[in-house]
Amino acid sequence: MSIDLHALLIEGAVEVVEATLPVLALIAFFQFVVLRRGVNQPRAILIGILMAMLGFYLFIVGAKLSLIPMGVAIGQLLAGAPVGAVLAFAFVLGAAVAFAEPAVRILAFEIDEVSAGSLRKRWIASAVALGVGLAVAASVLRIVHELPLAAVLVPGYALAIVLTLFTPRDMVPAAYDAGAVATGPVAVNFVLPLTTGMALALWGEDVGALGFGVVGIIALGPIISMLALSILLRRRDSDA
Repeated sequence: MSIDLHALLIEGAVEVVEATLPVLALIAFFQFVVLRRGVNQPRAILIGILMAMLGFYLFIVGAKLSLIPMGVAIGQLLAGAPVGAVLAFAFVLGAAVAFAEPAVRILAFEIDEVSAGSLRKRWIASAVALGVGLAVAASVLRIVHELPLAAVLVPGYALAIVLTLFTPRDMVPAAYDAGAVATGPVAVNFVLPLTTGMALALWGEDVGALGFGVVGIIALGPIISMLALSILLRRRDSDA
């Protein structure tokens, strides 16, 4: 698949401007019109905005240049592999993607701080990685067997609701936040193209939409694993 680099660079710049200008305009409106306050250190703020836009631009271009095409190519290759090997690869890939998400590390750090170290960062990150790995494997299994999305989400959220009833109340919000942070830019820009590429290779363009839904399943996986971790830790503390 050939890529027009010049067109990609221009398209990325347009997307960054379209995404950031409305937010900046809204912030400026509240700062100058609603709050009626000036700006302290305007030079530092301007540099920060430009650096953020540059980082956003580089990520968009990099994802379209490498992550998305690579994900599609890997998905197409996996379509011809044995199911067991594909599921194992999907699990390892999902876990690796979770560890690569910056938001997962931030959540683990915050939970560690709030719990005064009773919930270690590595436990949180490992639980989220386990949930994402199982979620990606479930997404691949759904594609292989042409299952509807509800066949995964309905029993999955039913299990999450049941686990919520037995989870310590102070850990429930963190568990549900784990589902949100796991669906970050790495998952969206790599796993989603992989599953769509696999669906297209297996079933053709008419059923290629089977590749979608993986982000919703990924959001469910860490919720279940975090709820289960909280229940296990509570039982451990009660038995101690």
